[in-house]
Parts: sequence; structure tokens; C-alpha cells
Amino acid sequence: MTEKIELQTVNEIIPENINFETILNINTKSVNELTHGFHKYPGKFIPQIPNWAINKYLKKTKKATVLDPFCGSGTTLVESNVLGYNAIGIDIDPLSVLISQVKTTKINIDKLNEIIDWLKKNLLDTKINSVFLPKINTLNHWFNTDAIHKLGKIRFIINEIPKVFPDNQDIHNLIITCFSSIIRRVSNADNQSQKTYVSHTLNKNPEEVYSLFFSQLNYYKQSINDFNVIVDSAKSKVLNNSSSESLNNLILNQDIDLAITSPPYIKAIDYVYNQMAELFWIGDLFGIETQEKQNSFKQNYIGNKQINKAEYSKFTPQKFKTEIEILDINLKTIIETDKKNGLKHAYVTWKYFAEMDKHFKEMSNILKKDASYIMVVGDSAVSGVNIYTATILCKIAEKYSFKLANKWGYKIKNRYMRFDRKGRGGIINIDWVLEFKKVSE
Repeated sequence: MTEKIELQTVNEIIPENINFETILNINTKSVNELTHGFHKYPGKFIPQIPNWAINKYLKKTKKATVLDPFCGSGTTLVESNVLGYNAIGIDIDPLSVLISQVKTTKINIDKLNEIIDWLKKNLLDTKINSVFLPKINTLNHWFNTDAIHKLGKIRFIINEIPKVFPDNQDIHNLIITCFSSIIRRVSNADNQSQKTYVSHTLNKNPEEVYSLFFSQLNYYKQSINDFNVIVDSAKSKVLNNSSSESLNNLILNQDIDLAITSPPYIKAIDYVYNQMAELFWIGDLFGIETQEKQNSFKQNYIGNKQINKAEYSKFTPQKFKTEIEILDINLKTIIETDKKNGLKHAYVTWKYFAEMDKHFKEMSNILKKDASYIMVVGDSAVSGVNIYTATILCKIAEKYSFKLANKWGYKIKNRYMRFDRKGRGGIINIDWVLEFKKVSE
């Protein structure tokens, strides 16, 4: 798609102005400072990106609000608060919302210490035998007996916190998030794969539950204390909702000065499948504690591939023509080259861009004139067909008065996956940073 790509290495700090279609190799060791390291989450972008965007576009603004409509685990929200700005995050994933809330909420450390001491005392009390048990039949496949008992006791005692310490919901949220963060590591499932599964070729020795939980609690306490010290009055509000409908009503017509986000990829990450082990233990808080409920809930995600045959069986590129030439060609090629799943994959691709079309329309309604919208997205491969997602999104954005001011990329490092997939799965090597500006229609 490009004739010449400029490669540039930078250390820690991203330059304010970058040449069009330059690819940055960003060398940094500081991606987990403050609360950024809370809870693993797939597809995170590095905090240097929102930090760069906020410094570039809000440098002359004393008071402003930053919006992340696909906020994930809250990277943009944390950076906004650290730099003194209020932020709003939106995400369809309830665990994402919980993590984002915890990462951006200041906590009374004295009260947190009191509750942690009470928690430790009760966990070590041999007279307390009550445990919480997930409602699944395959629990022994995912966890050994010791882990099941100890996780069950932790969750049972966490459930008692609101009764013993009322009006401390923020601390309860922090502890339940900390609990969730250890579950994959104490399970039989591989720690690094984006899919939750028990490997039969790589043996795993799960970590001991109590020692890991207490260690993580100490880490969370120190990190949130550091966040308390740095952040003054800036706050974040996190909303559990789709970002392709009714955004004006959702944010109550509040002025948005800057938007920064990284939307989902096309059928690249199954967020619910990735978090399945965690959701066995805390999914009841969101009504998705079983695999059946999780599979049903997946259908709400933009870019998901949980599509019923009845929905995609009547799809044809001619009938669902997008008027974006490169996309229409892609859809036709997917069907022609993939005889087994081409129709489904073409429909999933079409639906992704249809939802993103709705999203840009909503964003156009809520962003101020001349406000900037920074979007980070990677191109994809569907059925072996290269989908130039960034290019197509730029064409959709034009329909809703978003002008592309710049486009540059950076190399993706430290993938949340350690297995060689032998070319399967559409590995994404570059994230593109699209700098849009809202202009008058």
C-alpha cells in the first residue's frame, strides 16, 4: 500500500510530529508503571501512545475531557488522569470496565490495609470451611484440588467484605480485580496464550494460590498509593456499553476535547475466551459465569466471529455493497478463495466495518469541531486475504467529517502469546496510529 516506509527508532519519548507513514521502533521499559500493570489484558496499547496524544493535542488546555470509546483495561484513562485531565471510558466488556475503574480510582490506603489484614486473618482461619464454587462441570480440568479450595475460600471471604465493611465498594472492586489477576497463573491453563486452554505438550506447575494472592495485593496497594500521590483531582468515569450507539445520551452531552482509542481487530481476539478462567470465578458478578452464557454474550462485541449461520447465509458482496472499492474487492475475494468458511468470514468482515461506520457517526455527533480523534488499529488477514483495516477506516471516517491529519505506525512488541502458530491467526506486526481531526461538514 505504500511505496516507501521510513523506519525510526525512539527511546521512551515519542516525538510530537512524525512523518506520514513512518514506522517507529519504540524502545521502552516503562509500560507497567503506576496502575498500568494491573491485570493482564490482550491487545493493550502501550501508555506512551495516549501520553503522546494528550501532550500534543491538549498542551494549551487547562481543563479538558478525554474519551476512550473502546477503553479496554484503561490505559488512556490512567494517562489522562496522571496528566491532570478527566476521562470517560466506554467498553462492552464488563471485566474491562471493572479493571479500568480500579486502575483509575484513588483508594484510602489505611482502610485498604485494615481490610487486607481482616482478609488475611479469615483466610488463615481453619475454622472457616465455606467456599465459593463456580457453576461449571469441568472445574477439575482447569484447576487442581488445592487451587479450587483456596480460590473458593478467597472468593467466599471477599463476598463478605461489603457486609463487614459497608460503603467501601472501591476497595471491594480492587480486591476482586486482584483476585481475578491471579486466576490464570494458578490454573492448569497456559499463562500466555490468548486462548484459555490446558496444553498437553507443555506441562505447567500452577503457582500456589495464597502466596501469589498476598503478593499481588501488596503490589496493588503500592501501585494505587503511587497513583494517589501523582493524581490530584482528575477523575475517570467508566461505562459498560457499546460505542456504536447512543453516545450522546451515554455521556450526557458532555463536551469531549480529545478521543484516543484502540478498537478491536477483525476476528483477532476473543476477549471472553481469553478471560474464560477468570470469568468462571467472577463472571457471576456480570451474569456470564458459564461457557454457555459467555458464548451468548460474545455476540455483542464488534469484530466477533460468533455468528449464526442464519445471519450470514444470505450475505452477498453485491447485496451488501459498501461503496468502498478496496473493501468490496476484499469481501468478494474472501468468498472466492475460502471455500469452507469464506461466506462467514466475509460477513464477519463486512459487519465489523458496518459497526465501525456506526461508531464514527456517533463520534462525529459528540466531538467538538476541530477536536482530534486518535485511533490505533492494526491491519488484519482474513481467510488469507490482507485487509487494510486502517485504510478502510480512514475512508469511513471521511463520511462523518473526520479528516486524516497523519498516519504513522509502531512495531508491536511483547505479544501476549508464546506459541508459534505456524502462520495461522493473522499475526499483526504493526499498529497504525491515525490522527483524525473533526472538521465542519
